[in-house]
Amino acid sequence: MSVCPLPPVPYVPLPPAHAHAFIGWTSVALGHFHGVEMFVYAVNGDGTDGHVHRYQGHTKLAMGHFHRFIGMTGPPITLPDGSHYHEIDAQTDDEPFEFKQNYYKTVLSVKRHTHKFAGRTGPGIGYEPPGW
Repeated sequence: MSVCPLPPVPYVPLPPAHAHAFIGWTSVALGHFHGVEMFVYAVNGDGTDGHVHRYQGHTKLAMGHFHRFIGMTGPPITLPDGSHYHEIDAQTDDEPFEFKQNYYKTVLSVKRHTHKFAGRTGPGIGYEPPGW
């Protein structure tokens, strides 16, 4: 019985892997707001392919508590120089928490509430050197 060899799979290079930084502020709720600083998870993509990035994290401390958040960016928005950024439009979890003895602990003295945050990421960062 003869086996027909498969044709070789052509090499198609992927767009470069990269991440983006995001810095912003949440909306005001219960008389306070939080800072948000994060990096989105790295993916392969460029300004024209529709890729998105996942992210997760927690806000900065305000009024004795933090909030968690998780989400996905919008697709890339190409800039004239060929780079791109992503829009983020998100909301925090409603559970105010603190770090106690290496654990998350709900802050019961603060009413459950959410904060919205939105804005643009910075340009892509962390690209591998050409030919690497």
